[in-house]
Amino acid sequence: MSQEKFLSNDKNKQRLINMLCVKFQKEGFVVKQAQKNAGYLIIKSSLEIEKSSQCLVVVGEDIVLMVIMTSSTNSEHNFFLKPRRGETGDALYCTASLNIAPHITDNISFLHAFSGCDTTSAFFR
Repeated sequence: MSQEKFLSNDKNKQRLINMLCVKFQKEGFVVKQAQKNAGYLIIKSSLEIEKSSQCLVVVGEDIVLMVIMTSSTNSEHNFFLKPRRGETGDALYCTASLNIAPHITDNISFLHAFSGCDTTSAFFR
């Protein structure tokens, strides 16, 4: 059975998530499961951990993680790493780099949705 077919079944997907949660917890990892907005939970949890460390790097493919992180903090020690496939290589962004234009930082969530980059929150005609 292909991965796509397996994950298209909601029961299979939930069983896999439950199994992974148990495995990670047994290995000593903190597991948090988002019901709706996973991006917000990822950044909120990361920023809680960041308070006790010197540097935070969030790795993800969805640029909305950087948008949420930028609107939540402006620390020069917080980074977003977007892995890329192929020849282009990874991209590393610092949330403080947007401080050159504070009005952008203050409105980044709106700009992200308005630009159409966020298909969940984008405006449609």
